[in-house]
Amino acid sequence: MDQKTVFTQMQQLGTEWLKLVTEGTNRFTAALAEVEKIERQGVAQAVSAVDEAGRVAKEAINAGEQISAQWRKAVNEYTQRTLEMLTPKN
Repeated sequence: MDQKTVFTQMQQLGTEWLKLVTEGTNRFTAALAEVEKIERQGVAQAVSAVDEAGRVAKEAINAGEQISAQWRKAVNEYTQRTLEMLTPKN
């Protein structure tokens, strides 16, 4: 093989190598973009779940507060009625 043929083959090898590296890098970049997309979706779902859990917790607290207020009112009324029943009437 003469020097020109070897040089030409080395150039072709370099060109093919660069092409393979570029294609691999492009695929890797595309894969990372897909990972980013999936990650963002996961974060959005997690934030949504936390927001929903907070909303449900607030509703539960409010419901508990209302039940407690109703219970206190009922106990107070029953106590008053009991006192009225036990108080002698002249």
